[in-house]
Amino acid sequence: MRRTIILFILIAALAITGCQLFPDSADGGAGKEEPLEVLGVTLAPSENLSAATKNFPIETTTVVVWKLAFSGDPGAGHAVRAEWYWHDGSLKWSEDRKISSGAEVPVTVVGGKGYDSPGGWEPGVYTIKFFMDGAPVTEEIFRITGEAAPEGEPIMLAGIDFHYAGDIVNPVKIFSRDDTDMVIWFAKFSLAEGAGGEHTVTATWKNPEGETLWTEQRAIAITEGSEVKQVAGGKGYEEPGNWAVGTYTLAIAVDGESLGEGTFEIAEQPPEDEVELADTLGLDLMRIAFYNRGDYVNRATEFTNDETEMIVWEVSLLIQPDTPPGNHAVVAKWYQPGGAEKWVQEKEFEITDEDASKRIIGGKGYTNPGNWALGEWKVKFYLDGEFLGEQSFTVK
Repeated sequence: MRRTIILFILIAALAITGCQLFPDSADGGAGKEEPLEVLGVTLAPSENLSAATKNFPIETTTVVVWKLAFSGDPGAGHAVRAEWYWHDGSLKWSEDRKISSGAEVPVTVVGGKGYDSPGGWEPGVYTIKFFMDGAPVTEEIFRITGEAAPEGEPIMLAGIDFHYAGDIVNPVKIFSRDDTDMVIWFAKFSLAEGAGGEHTVTATWKNPEGETLWTEQRAIAITEGSEVKQVAGGKGYEEPGNWAVGTYTLAIAVDGESLGEGTFEIAEQPPEDEVELADTLGLDLMRIAFYNRGDYVNRATEFTNDETEMIVWEVSLLIQPDTPPGNHAVVAKWYQPGGAEKWVQEKEFEITDEDASKRIIGGKGYTNPGNWALGEWKVKFYLDGEFLGEQSFTVK
């Protein structure tokens, strides 16, 4: 049973005063020390990390790239995961990266998601949550700006997380009816110029039939110049077992203006049988690699111009159990040193019920050696129009 009324009162008090509810480290600064600590997150359009921003125009944005920087020793290596959430709490993408033992210090990890051309993004606020070895380490928000979400909008909803009372670390989407008395919510806001001042947050709870169940109000103070504000609340019953089974909606408004909503579910199933929503993503990237034509075993990152005609690329995908069979396409965009686009390729492939993985092969080049531009080339890969990853090679 998760019943901690005193803790809820403390949470609400912290939210009203604007105190930080979550520590920066996964264990709250207590317990064992991780060999790596997050220094910060950089977001930028495409791979140009020098143009850091948190506002991406829908008219020009294709890919949003993130760079995670760590201090410390990588030790035996680590697994890094990035999860991309839309403001309504739905998981949009996830990415997995590895930090190898003996990785160069300071340690950096780079990833990104998006589309092969502008216009694919929905305007609004996105949250990228980062995990190391399964534990949350940090997160970052950004805005896709456009007519429906102008850059100058002072306060925008970035997302809503729901929790059992007594557990404010692990968000929950499906609650067990027999083990739930109170449900705690945390709403996060993206702030821009003009957001400072006194505001009122109104949270309206709607039952599975869409009828208003409860209404809460929180008075908050925002310091001008702040980028993020988090507000908490909660409702429920004195004893578990009183929630009706179904999907509930929490609508959030600030100063009377509706900003968005989030949902959670009350189900009969116990917590140990809880459905994991974050892994039903279909195709996962396993590897991007380059080869000399005729040699598809020895991966290469450097090629000699005088000896190179065609360079072959490989994209290997892991197929999840829920991946539907059918036709897909990988697009490869080649960029010369200096950034100019050189070639665009499209490779179609089919997934069947028997496939566990898929290896897609392509390549570009010349009929004779000696025609490559010297320097670092980049190839960006897109799967069914969504950014899959990029890889570089050098011609010398």
